[in-house]
Amino acid sequence: MRVPVCRGRGWRSPINITYVDVHLSIDNKVLLIFPETDSNQVRLIPISLLYIAQPLIEAGIEVDILDQRFEPDFYNVLREKLHSGLICVGITCITGPQINHLIQIASFIKSVSNAPIVVGGSHATIFPEQTLHSDSVDYVVIGKGEIPFLHLALSLKNKNFSGMPMVGHKDGNSIVITKGDIPDSDIDQIPYHLISKYKKASTVSLLTSRGCLYNCSFCAVKILYPKYIELPLNQVFKMLKDVLRLQPDTINILDDNFFYNIKRVTDLFSLCRKNGLYFNWVCSGRVDEVLKIDDSVLSELKASRLVGIFLGVESGSERILNLINKKTDKNMVLEVNQKLKRHGIFPHFSFMAGFPSETDYDRGETFRLIHRLKNENSRAMIWKINQYTPYPGTDLFQLSVENGFVAPATLEGWGKIHFYTEDYDVPYNRKL
Repeated sequence: MRVPVCRGRGWRSPINITYVDVHLSIDNKVLLIFPETDSNQVRLIPISLLYIAQPLIEAGIEVDILDQRFEPDFYNVLREKLHSGLICVGITCITGPQINHLIQIASFIKSVSNAPIVVGGSHATIFPEQTLHSDSVDYVVIGKGEIPFLHLALSLKNKNFSGMPMVGHKDGNSIVITKGDIPDSDIDQIPYHLISKYKKASTVSLLTSRGCLYNCSFCAVKILYPKYIELPLNQVFKMLKDVLRLQPDTINILDDNFFYNIKRVTDLFSLCRKNGLYFNWVCSGRVDEVLKIDDSVLSELKASRLVGIFLGVESGSERILNLINKKTDKNMVLEVNQKLKRHGIFPHFSFMAGFPSETDYDRGETFRLIHRLKNENSRAMIWKINQYTPYPGTDLFQLSVENGFVAPATLEGWGKIHFYTEDYDVPYNRKL
């Protein structure tokens, strides 16, 4: 079999892939797991795992995906899958209750299998050392995981592991984290067939860009994706065709700010129309960027079956909006609500509470804004008010500490902290 091997002067140089013949060991499969989230939010397909899977498939490695949210007999199914020859098990995880399921799953795997456990996702990226201190974790992959996970899997497969960038591992009693530059992956195909065994997904996700050019002080996106990158439209179009084979009711474009480059958006849907691709879609955007869209362009997008736009308002308090560097105000939110009402597009507004120094009056301003949005537009959708979570590395973290927040010292501790957890409270909120 021919597999890709990295060539170059060093890990900081561009990676060139050549192919060499290797002897296949019995272990030629990777199992990727999406743990339960304990969230009542929309359960989207695990697109992050599909991105990880594609380079593995191209390298000739068999990939299986197990999603705990959709598998009622999860642990029995997992036990059966662990009997096959596995290179490793990869588990993705965000901060919060999903960590509790990660630990349970990893403990079960270690009780019945010797397969190495690799943890990736946003939590491992922000807390790689702390994550590796857990007995449940053997390796972590940091940041965009497609290329680091591929090279880690090939290394484990061929039993020649050495330090590689954006991968952490244990060396005796030491934790080793190797940082470095990783080229952006050039993925133009997503293996949606890997999740086709689950019931038909009414909403299927797609990414056309990564990162954000704005600097909200609470947001960890800059830590996860330091650079803003747009995928070429020909790649996006190819992935759209793959998505539509699943016959979803709606496509959810997950970009942090899909409307940043409005010409790119109109070019994409012009290409779709020329090729006879029509589908319902929703996306995320900033209030100020949506306000910039010309009414004629928004009408064109509505005709292209734009159903709704998710908008992070965060707070109704002007003081808090300034504190978090949102660069928007209440009047802009009210204006965008009216604009989308005129075009028959559902606005999905999300809010947060529990910011450091936030007062009852500030929260009251948020409630008042929510009521006004609903009163002025019956189509306005209000998601529940999420609890602010302080992430190290964000601009607002130090102020949170000064106001009483104590960051957990263990992976397990972070399982109790997340904006979807109803019983999560921060010390400084109890002072108000």
